[in-house]
Amino acid sequence: MKFNGKKSGPIPNKEVFEFISKSLSSKYLHDEKILNNFLNIYFEWIQSSKLNNLHGLKKFKSLSFVHGTTQSFDFFYAENKNRRMRCFKGEFKYHTLSWRNNYPGWTYIEDDKIKKNDALIISLPFSDCGTKHPEMENIIKICDDLNVPVFIDCAYFSVCRNIDFDLDRPCIKGLSFSMSKAFYGTERLRIGLRCKKINNDDPVDIFTSMDMVSKISAGVGYELCKKFEPDYNQNNFREKQLKICRELKLNPSDCVIFGITDKKNKMFNDHDRGTEWRRVCISKLLGNMSIKNA
Repeated sequence: MKFNGKKSGPIPNKEVFEFISKSLSSKYLHDEKILNNFLNIYFEWIQSSKLNNLHGLKKFKSLSFVHGTTQSFDFFYAENKNRRMRCFKGEFKYHTLSWRNNYPGWTYIEDDKIKKNDALIISLPFSDCGTKHPEMENIIKICDDLNVPVFIDCAYFSVCRNIDFDLDRPCIKGLSFSMSKAFYGTERLRIGLRCKKINNDDPVDIFTSMDMVSKISAGVGYELCKKFEPDYNQNNFREKQLKICRELKLNPSDCVIFGITDKKNKMFNDHDRGTEWRRVCISKLLGNMSIKNA
């Protein structure tokens, strides 16, 4: 079974792809209500998961549209430009690629203790293992004690299970969600949501308030929330994930699109992202349509 499992992506799902194709309508271009409708329905949609629970999410009620979770990171970096940026090894590569030129003091969490002038980003589920990072609770406590700002990346939230986490912590300043890993085709539409406790009128808040967003993307996101439940991917592909992972001798991740192994499995040694895990994306094997025809 040959495939490239290094790059993560949504499941090539014919039902989803055809639904999105029908939802791409210019009617949203001048819809004055679609942005707020999307933000509100997506926020409630996330909280309606029966397989996951983000306690305290309701307190992050300042909602803004972002073009995927990635855009929210840029403004967290800018807001904390005088701090040392931190993340775990195996985290989304975008962070260190962004920091290498503009934030030269950045350091992996594993390589130095957390200090007062740091700022931290962590994914939940964690990007490299598909579940909560084993050190996350401890790191959050340290950040609370030192008043270190933390931003949570929930890009994989709509493909996961067993995530139970308390967001009501002083250090957590915001979090963002994206549909890119959940629905095939949305990775090209950049449908994201940033949630903060307060609106501090930063550029994300401003371009949301001025409707300076992709309204067609917001419209598609709105339609997806009405059509599919937040646990759709888990409910429809979990059994197939378990079967594929058995065949590939992988441990099934809590994210349905991943299988996990370690360096002992020589077949996936080139999947090393600097941690003990070897994350293998099996989306293409889970799918029910040919990508070349999409």
